[in-house]
Amino acid sequence: MPIPILSLPGKNLQYALNCLSVGDLIAFSLCSKRTKHLAKSSNRKIESICADFDTCSSIIIQHLDEELFFDFGDSWADLERGNGIEIWRKREFAHSDWIPHLLHIFNDPVIRVLSIKDVSLAYLDTIKRIIPRCNRLEISENCSDDVAKMAFLKLSPIAVKEVEVYKNIFDKENDVSKALTLNLESVIFCDYKNPLELNSDDLLMNNIANLIIHKVNITGKELNRFLKLWMKGNHSFYRPKNIELVLEKATKREEVLRGVKYQVVDYKHQLKRADGKVLLISIGWRCVVFQFQ
Repeated sequence: MPIPILSLPGKNLQYALNCLSVGDLIAFSLCSKRTKHLAKSSNRKIESICADFDTCSSIIIQHLDEELFFDFGDSWADLERGNGIEIWRKREFAHSDWIPHLLHIFNDPVIRVLSIKDVSLAYLDTIKRIIPRCNRLEISENCSDDVAKMAFLKLSPIAVKEVEVYKNIFDKENDVSKALTLNLESVIFCDYKNPLELNSDDLLMNNIANLIIHKVNITGKELNRFLKLWMKGNHSFYRPKNIELVLEKATKREEVLRGVKYQVVDYKHQLKRADGKVLLISIGWRCVVFQFQ
């Protein structure tokens, strides 16, 4: 004879919740406020959550050998967990309620990957509200120019580790400097069809610890000016640790290093300032890498 799960004594109820799969625990949490609280108090840990915002919003939850795919909208969610598609209904839920609910019952884990694709400009504020943190933010080349730019400005501060932008989001001279002054850990700009325009002032204003740009238009003369100004900046703070530039046009090593004192160390060019700060430079045919020590 089946026993109602909520009638079980405390320890037995906790044991029963621990035996539920992740998918069943989520379903249980949607039944009432009490079941939501019980699901959260079970302290279930999950390995990763990825969120994808496109024409349809979706979540991927991974834990051990379980992998769940949610597509959701107002009052409904489609769940795929290896045995067909289940359709869930929660009448009082709006489109933006599903992710906060999932994060809440799993005690607010950090979203591993937040992917922005074909969404409206207005919905970016909702995304920022419902997702407090993510490890990696990905902005797709499928975004409109306005959405891609605003997604970077609004959402990059919530990315704990890395931001990846797969289209050139800059259309004004001061756009690049504005973006590079953000206090971010790691950013990759990647657009091979529409290279980013960069100059020495942009590099000097950069506040991103690890910056990678594929591709970029910058002359050897501007790179040389950047090195000379960095050498003169004794005792000035410069946050970047690494800058990697994949160039649209090849540059000559001689032009980049003209008039700059350096030593060759392990096939790299080492510059040392009067204050002891060191810069290692690797110069290839179409690639320049700066490592600040």
